[in-house]
Amino acid sequence: MDADSLPDFQLLPYSSEHPGSNAGGELESLSQASDNPITLNVSSSWTYCGPLLTLEENSLPSSFHTWAQATVNGSLLTPLFSFLAYVHEFLAANNLAHYWLTVRATQGSTEFDVPRWHTDDLFFSPLSTTKQKTVSKSSLSKKLRFTTRNYYETQHTRYPDYDALNPFIHPQPTQAQAQPPPKNAQIITPNPNPPDWKLCTTLLGPGTLFINSKRNLARTIQRTTKAAVQNENPGHICLSIRCVGCASAAETVRTRLATDLKPHQTVQSRQGECVFFRVGEDEGAVHSEPRSHGDRVFVNVVPGDERDLRAWCVGLPLQIEGEEVYRNVGEV
Repeated sequence: MDADSLPDFQLLPYSSEHPGSNAGGELESLSQASDNPITLNVSSSWTYCGPLLTLEENSLPSSFHTWAQATVNGSLLTPLFSFLAYVHEFLAANNLAHYWLTVRATQGSTEFDVPRWHTDDLFFSPLSTTKQKTVSKSSLSKKLRFTTRNYYETQHTRYPDYDALNPFIHPQPTQAQAQPPPKNAQIITPNPNPPDWKLCTTLLGPGTLFINSKRNLARTIQRTTKAAVQNENPGHICLSIRCVGCASAAETVRTRLATDLKPHQTVQSRQGECVFFRVGEDEGAVHSEPRSHGDRVFVNVVPGDERDLRAWCVGLPLQIEGEEVYRNVGEV
């Protein structure tokens, strides 16, 4: 399927028939499978950055098994492999063979009882448009002020069990602990046409919510609301929340959008559906995390080629040609 031919978002059903599925090729509902129910011990994420994984249990990075053992009661392999088999076919059809993959497990909370309508930021900016769209590498590095060494040292201080050689296993930091880089700082890539879209699915719990009516209007409302709040709070619309003023401004945007977008129709993805959606304020899909008072497992795929990921995934082992390149990616 050609990604260029798709709209800002589309729900794409995928088959559960994969060698990792059960004998009948049926994908069990994780929340209802009586012989292997899925529950979570803790909210945490596993992230991989590099070539498409081999979908065999013994071929997965050891960090996945360590993370799953600490986080999940039961096995995610059957539904995860079914989704990734579809993802691999989709990426191959679009001449892509690398991705930034995140499996995010979260326990129930009231955090998203009020929706957080937003569009995801663009990840990559072609080198030819750098001056118009992104900061330079030097200014970006100054803004991050985060070296590989102090990233690992900081993580080890926060989490005594943290392994710098296997930096996938750690509980999600609290807001006070988190020190992410600017969330919407685009990465300069020599790729002249980097992907401006993502793929995702939900393996357990409620799916992501998307605005499904008057989508252009929804994007306009989002931009004008953010601009209005920025004018009301000069100096407090940061790329990431770093002070009480920024947190207050972000909450104001969230509250206003929850009210202004309430008349719009929404659609919610279901288990067994891959969501294709575009990113960026101009063409991105307006979406929100769902209300979730129980366990949830969400999978996010950011596609790219080797050039894109070499720039983006510093801070994660980027498994290309036996090399490891690092970048602090903050909260995924």
